[in-house]
Amino acid sequence: TEEIVVKPLGKQLKNIPVFAGATIMGDGNVALILDVLGIAHLASVVSEHRERDWADHNERDAVEDEDRQTLLVFGLEGGRRMAIPLEIVARLEEIPLEKIERTGDLQVVQYRGQIMPLIHVSRQLGMSSEEIASDEAKTVQVIVYSRDDRSVGLVVERILDIVEEALKIKHDGGGEGILGSAVVQNHVTEILDVEGVTRKADPRFAERAMAAA
Repeated sequence: TEEIVVKPLGKQLKNIPVFAGATIMGDGNVALILDVLGIAHLASVVSEHRERDWADHNERDAVEDEDRQTLLVFGLEGGRRMAIPLEIVARLEEIPLEKIERTGDLQVVQYRGQIMPLIHVSRQLGMSSEEIASDEAKTVQVIVYSRDDRSVGLVVERILDIVEEALKIKHDGGGEGILGSAVVQNHVTEILDVEGVTRKADPRFAERAMAAA
């Protein structure tokens, strides 16, 4: 049993009914997620009523598909609610505090053969001067963002949910590091500018990523 992040398939594969998505396993391999209802439909073992519901569901999905995005929703200090597109998330990790080290001005952790920088999102948005969670916490929750075989860990207060929404971003001048706001699960949610926050915290990350390509 293992927690995974299920990523939607690309546009070229979305119409294959037997797969619901894909995930990256602990050993780095990509695994496809089977869609049981899709398999049952192809095998003609679903009832006419269920088959009609399945067709209606796919038709609604096709109409809304262009506007819908799959988002990872997370919380920051003070109840601030944020989201990023799930497609840019490599993994979700819970890292023990004793594994965190420091090099220069950055906190880092040894991760999959790399030295991965940790970026505390609250601090980069000017919400907190603290780099580490409270003394009561023994771990930090980390969203791993990868680019060209290089990874950086975004430290957040807590992971809330993975949702699919018809996203309408309002560019309301939320400040540096924020792309705008949208209503997600009936809550106003800010959309994090992952690239901007990463460049601000570690300008060398993009250079190292390009060099590794």
